[in-house]
Amino acid sequence: MTLEHHPLPEATAQPKGATGIAAGVLAVLGGLGFLAAAALHIIELVLSLYVLAVGAIAPRAITPRTDLSGAAPVFLTIAAVTDLVAMALLSSGGILLLQRKGPGRVLTAIGAGIALGFSGLALLVPWISSRSAVSYSGLTPITDNVWPFAVVLVAAAATLLLALMPPTMRWVAAGTPRLPRR
Repeated sequence: MTLEHHPLPEATAQPKGATGIAAGVLAVLGGLGFLAAAALHIIELVLSLYVLAVGAIAPRAITPRTDLSGAAPVFLTIAAVTDLVAMALLSSGGILLLQRKGPGRVLTAIGAGIALGFSGLALLVPWISSRSAVSYSGLTPITDNVWPFAVVLVAAAATLLLALMPPTMRWVAAGTPRLPRR
């Protein structure tokens, strides 16, 4: 009786991509969410600058409760830039991650880290979350709740963890399986 040598199934099998695919999908969805948020912040920024200009030219045309301090445009500019950076990193990272490219993990992790930091900061600093209740156009929902920031915080944390997990690293390192040549 001869023993034939067969490779172990674990040695020849491709790594499962559940964590990598989940991280990529969450990153792309997060990128789309940050794109929408950036668009709303830019619209709000333009309208807040308009209100400030009208308030400077004709102060009687503005209601007395309108914020003319100039803080809202600064906050909206910072928020729009942060949203655009997070959108670019998450979208490109998610697409590259789904293509099993190494930089996709890094871009996704950096984008999720920015989203995590921004939403965490908004939850911790009451002034920032109070600015989410200011709307010049009516497009941004006026809310006293911080639940949108909490949702972003949880999604960003999940994306960051999934992108940095060892199974995701192994799945990306294995690359796209090659089809045999005929």
